[in-house]
Amino acid sequence: MTRYRNLALLLSLAAAVLLVLAAPRAAAQDGTPGEPQPPGDLSFSLPFAGPPGPTTWLYEQHYGNTTSAYNYGSQWYMYGQGMHFGVDLEAPCGTPVLAIADGVVALIDAKGFGSGPHNALIDHPGTGYASLYGHLMEVPLVRRGQVVRRGEQIGVSGDPDLTCVSRPHLHLEIRSADYQTLYNPLLFIDQNWHMLASIGPVYNAFQQDLDTPYRWMRLEDQPEIHIGGLPLNNYTRPWPPKIELRAPVNPPPYRHLNPLPDDVSVTLTTVNEDAWNINSWWIPGDLDAVYMINAVPGQQTGVFRQSLDGSQRTYIESAPPTQYAPNGLATARYLGGGTMQVMRLDNSAVWQVYLDGYWPAISPDGTRLLWEVLSGEILPGQEGPTVAVWVCNLDGSLSRRVQRLGSGWSMWLDAHRLLLVKPVAYSADMQLYILDIDALQPAPVMLGQFNYPRGIKVAPGGKWIAYYTPFQANPGSSGVYVVRTQPGAEPRKLNFFGAYEWRDDRSLYTLSYDGSQDAHALGYIDVEQGEHRLLTDPDDLPIRVANGDWHVSPDGERIIFVDPDDYALHLLTIDPGE
Repeated sequence: MTRYRNLALLLSLAAAVLLVLAAPRAAAQDGTPGEPQPPGDLSFSLPFAGPPGPTTWLYEQHYGNTTSAYNYGSQWYMYGQGMHFGVDLEAPCGTPVLAIADGVVALIDAKGFGSGPHNALIDHPGTGYASLYGHLMEVPLVRRGQVVRRGEQIGVSGDPDLTCVSRPHLHLEIRSADYQTLYNPLLFIDQNWHMLASIGPVYNAFQQDLDTPYRWMRLEDQPEIHIGGLPLNNYTRPWPPKIELRAPVNPPPYRHLNPLPDDVSVTLTTVNEDAWNINSWWIPGDLDAVYMINAVPGQQTGVFRQSLDGSQRTYIESAPPTQYAPNGLATARYLGGGTMQVMRLDNSAVWQVYLDGYWPAISPDGTRLLWEVLSGEILPGQEGPTVAVWVCNLDGSLSRRVQRLGSGWSMWLDAHRLLLVKPVAYSADMQLYILDIDALQPAPVMLGQFNYPRGIKVAPGGKWIAYYTPFQANPGSSGVYVVRTQPGAEPRKLNFFGAYEWRDDRSLYTLSYDGSQDAHALGYIDVEQGEHRLLTDPDDLPIRVANGDWHVSPDGERIIFVDPDDYALHLLTIDPGE
């Protein structure tokens, strides 16, 4: 998955709506409000007319307990109990914004709602609700007291930074009639939200509280938010760690497979229907199971092993989980006090490496650590802090700073090369560099400059990266691309749009993206050949994935995913036959 630490741009794409009501009503909260109730037969519509896609609009950030809200709630959402109190939909500036239901315009450009540069609030008499449309580019087309109909244009989308390249999006809220309580808009608008969330500009994770690990981790199960209430997400044991401490994302373990033939078969089996299944992961070297965080009665939350045959889970260790090298030969586990315990599994050598609390990524060959030191906080609409990129040997020796970025982030490409991503200030562009840390005089070499690159994922072995670029000036240029990690390589646009994960060092699995459809089709593309073909038919084998929760096995032959209908854990096995 792409690093959520896209410092100046991608993280700032999470809506920064500082809600400051002129006279907020204080509401005593115990921090554990009841689950919100669906609105029954009440149904609102989307605020955009066209279907989602790389040229129109994309789902950006959830309502509720998002990782962005956890990391920056005190700066951005403190009057909303530290939660993201709306849903964000990214769209180019000037996209028509529609009323989601019949109503009466109550307020225009109300500064107390903090959703500039322009906004509109519409009351929906007889329903008990009101809707807010934030970050409009211009003064709304409607006026106070005006009656509006569902689907009527009320304005155009904008950018809170007034740039139209920083973080253009619509922030949509649904409130109580007195404006003091906010509700999950997903419960009011009948859409396949899990399909919409399968690809987006921001990694749409929820922040996990290891003391109550099941709470507020699903799209549908987010809390009501009461203006002026106590924070709901002041977790003492959060997972993942704070954004400034988090480890760089690693590529998948190296694998090279034969191309899939035309007559490949895909089978679906259910692994578990009864227990908690969200956010499972594979561990290199164990192809017969996945791992996940579970609550342990009477104990701290722990990591469990779930066998793919559906047998009972076994307790492995306390949470947070141990981190593995892509090849499975080394691990790193946080001991506290800023120290990591690093282990070489082939000879059981163990070291304690002090990294001042920063989590490292172990190199693909299991011999070195990579971590980053940020000089400050990430704030919306501002250039990100300086990032120092460090590496050392597995035992902590030969620690050295290999690069300093004005903002950005890094990740391993292979055993000796790093991918450096640097946002270009005051633009939607990013520069990608390759740094060979074993060169006699290491110096970044530019791979290219790209407009709105999202979803950057490194192939096993590091020879390719995949990414997508929405909202291009030439609509035909919007889509999914691959490029070799060689200076001067030309990006190649693929003939599909949707979610993707690497199958091996040269091919991708894909999931179709269509907001009007109930299920995905699984696809396959050899990036060297360029032909995309479907492996499944949704009518015969419907694949429904909860909030992008799907993961390819270390051998590239299986996929584990969670179905949002029942939150059961399912396994896809791709059999190429003889």
